[in-house]
Amino acid sequence: MCTVHSIENHVSVPPGERPPHVGIQAQTDLVAAVSFFERVLDAIPSMAMLLSPERQILLANRRLLEFAGAEEVAELRGMRPGDMLGCVNALESCGGCGTTAHCAVCGSFRAIVDAQLGYGQTQICLMVRRTEGGDESVPLEVWAAPLEVSGQRLTLVCLTSAADRLLRDRLDLAVLPRAMALVAETEALTRAAADDASTPDARRRSLSLLEAASKRLSDVVHAPGELAKAEAGELVVTPSVVSARELLSGAAGELAFGGGPGIRLESSQEDAVIETDPDLARKVLAQLLLNATEASPPLGGTSAGLRLSAAHVDFWVHNPGEMARTVQLQVFSRGFSTRGPGRGYGTYQARLVTERYLGGSLKFRSAAGEGTTFTVRLPRAGGSTKGRT
Repeated sequence: MCTVHSIENHVSVPPGERPPHVGIQAQTDLVAAVSFFERVLDAIPSMAMLLSPERQILLANRRLLEFAGAEEVAELRGMRPGDMLGCVNALESCGGCGTTAHCAVCGSFRAIVDAQLGYGQTQICLMVRRTEGGDESVPLEVWAAPLEVSGQRLTLVCLTSAADRLLRDRLDLAVLPRAMALVAETEALTRAAADDASTPDARRRSLSLLEAASKRLSDVVHAPGELAKAEAGELVVTPSVVSARELLSGAAGELAFGGGPGIRLESSQEDAVIETDPDLARKVLAQLLLNATEASPPLGGTSAGLRLSAAHVDFWVHNPGEMARTVQLQVFSRGFSTRGPGRGYGTYQARLVTERYLGGSLKFRSAAGEGTTFTVRLPRAGGSTKGRT
């Protein structure tokens, strides 16, 4: 049984029913009667398509055909944009594009719906596309506008890659400001460590803080490049056997060195060894801990721990806040953030690295009265130990 999700409570949606083929053909013939339409679409420098009132493709230009891997417009006619582009969320429902819960927060869907209601606009669509090589993040800038042809209200849609724009926002608004702050911190700590007037203990403390700040600076500067490598399948994994508790406490301690709020670690003494890349795993856990502290009240509230099973270790990170449903639907989307432009890569990269390189999984649960818990599951390398500190 295939279930179609209702999204009418989230956005105003025009009729979702698809007309029979004869209806699509009649609309196509209407457009074809105005022969210059196809030439106009091919003259547009971006991918472009013309949609029926039911959001189905009537015409598409050559650039869009190439992107979709089609030879002729007839291969796409009658499809909706998400179906044609291979959106993974469109595969959730037999109704396809426009009928899943995720469609309520899809930039492409919202732009098209608004255009059908008479408001042309541009939206960013953080689409994940299913390809033969695996799922691929394809951010798109979607412009849609109403277009009336012989009494029929159609929709003209143009698509361009938003990757460069999002990368520029990330570098300018997130990476550079944080890097400059860390540069200032390392300069101050360098002066403190070299201050002959300070006590030996104070200089040693400054050196310890300097080492931690330098590592955070390196992580910030290299983060965009590491994400690009992770997406291209080029990250080098160097596995070793590590203690699960030590891995978690090290990630939490890294945030404490950075002056962040305290994180309450569970008091259980149970431990296990896992065979993983400790640097990649540490970055995954540190990112989830950072996200949790940012979402927690000013006085803290972030907690973390681990649970053991025969085959896995589950690292959990909890904060008391509940995520809105619209946020839950996009939490793993590349470039999505509630904290402004340039953010929104942490959870996306954490799941990518966990699932593609560490052989694990990353999931979350968020509910009223329970808060939000992210869980990283990694395979065990051996049996559990007790009382390790």
